[in-house]
Amino acid sequence: MKILLAGPGTGKTTNIGKIISSHGDGSKFLVLSFTNATINDLQISLKEKGISEKNCMTLHKFAVKYNHDNSRHVLLQKEEKIIKQISKSINVGFDKLCGFLQCTTFDQMIERFVGYAKINPLYLQQKLSDYDSLIVDEYQDFNPAEQKLIDILIEQIKTSYLLGDDDQCIYDFKDASSDKIISFHNDPKNESIPHEHKCYRCPDNIVTHATNLILNNKKRVTKKWEKTGKEGGINYSQLIGFEDVANNILEIVKTIIKEDILILTPVGFAIEPLLSKFDQCNIEYTNYFSARIPDELVIKSWEVRSLFGNFKYFNLILLGYQNLKNRKNYYELLKKHFDKGNDLNELLNFLGKNLPDAIKNNQLSFDDFISQNDYLDIFVLYQKSKGDSPEEKIENIFRELENQEEKNIKIMSIHKSKGLGADYVFIVGLNEGIIPNKKQGNDTIESQRRLFYVGITRTKKQLYLYSNIQIEGKYANKVNKSDFKYDFKSKKCIGRASSFISELKLN
Repeated sequence: MKILLAGPGTGKTTNIGKIISSHGDGSKFLVLSFTNATINDLQISLKEKGISEKNCMTLHKFAVKYNHDNSRHVLLQKEEKIIKQISKSINVGFDKLCGFLQCTTFDQMIERFVGYAKINPLYLQQKLSDYDSLIVDEYQDFNPAEQKLIDILIEQIKTSYLLGDDDQCIYDFKDASSDKIISFHNDPKNESIPHEHKCYRCPDNIVTHATNLILNNKKRVTKKWEKTGKEGGINYSQLIGFEDVANNILEIVKTIIKEDILILTPVGFAIEPLLSKFDQCNIEYTNYFSARIPDELVIKSWEVRSLFGNFKYFNLILLGYQNLKNRKNYYELLKKHFDKGNDLNELLNFLGKNLPDAIKNNQLSFDDFISQNDYLDIFVLYQKSKGDSPEEKIENIFRELENQEEKNIKIMSIHKSKGLGADYVFIVGLNEGIIPNKKQGNDTIESQRRLFYVGITRTKKQLYLYSNIQIEGKYANKVNKSDFKYDFKSKKCIGRASSFISELKLN
């Protein structure tokens, strides 16, 4: 196995290209990474080397593509929240309820996939027969279940390359850990991949100050991260409130309106005033805090699937949860069904008038139903979907959902910015109690420091950092409230700048 630990902006994609070129046939490589942003970059940059969506994908997409068990519905985020609430309300374990409803989370699917592959090694051997080399990028972002799947791939594929950066491990809340890639790095049996370790993305002063920050972490591998003479700047401002921050950003953005801009924050409420101002000024932007799949579209999919899908009972349960205001009797019925077996007709009769008229009184065929005006968005997705039957295609409608059209101004969480870069980066909400939030102890502080490190190293030219001294009480309740003091005169909570700002050593 060959390992590379390298800092942000040092050209890991370029190095992957060199590895593939030395092999001679990119189509023999299976390339996996954590984020869609990284995968898109790899597919575009390495297209001429035989890298495409056929052999370059997220681990999530790989697992779905090669999943041995298609008898379960893969839960969307909104659906998972509902099933977890039902599980709690009827006092049935979440995993057991998922089994009863024939649905699965991605992590559950991975665990079953790993178990199946271990006792059926020929299954993966046949699926992976086209590949003789494996590249896994951003390895530190995968959780233990995902790493077990990668371990199996390493066993199956002749040559393996693992790339990542322990300093950019930011998904601790999903149980990701840098421990394993650090142990691989320290294992003398593994070969280090040659690398320049020069930062071509960030200006020199950002490399300096980001290094000051990350050196405060004790759980890390010391590595080179060198400057390249690139000019750029950092501007830090402390203002009164989020409204003032929004005004400041608005005036700057007006002067760089056509440039590539990232506006980042650890908490969505910090950029709400800015969104309003952009809307008032007709400034176009892509807001990644908005759901990728609108709730209205998800609910429409339940309606169609409850009539024509493979999981009618499951989709009726979701519709019932969505439409019922008083769920006491609903929960009692579901518990009864869990104990004695599901009964689709009884569920239909129970939900009765709480179902949409199109569901209650439907006499239409599938083609006629899905062609109605109310379901045109579902119809468009259905036409693009893949499957051997209408039931499979309607099940897979969100599988290949195209990304929304991206504007040059992108607003998102710092987590979401992983794998991206922009000429101008703004980071809002840099208050003690927001980032870092000390509620969960020192391990979380190191993770949050890595998160801030990832945010500032998205910068190609100019970085703008903002803290503010006032926030509303309703927002203080969402973070570490003890870091804020209520001021009766202003009726606001008073805070202070993040300690991470001082760790940058800007002065």
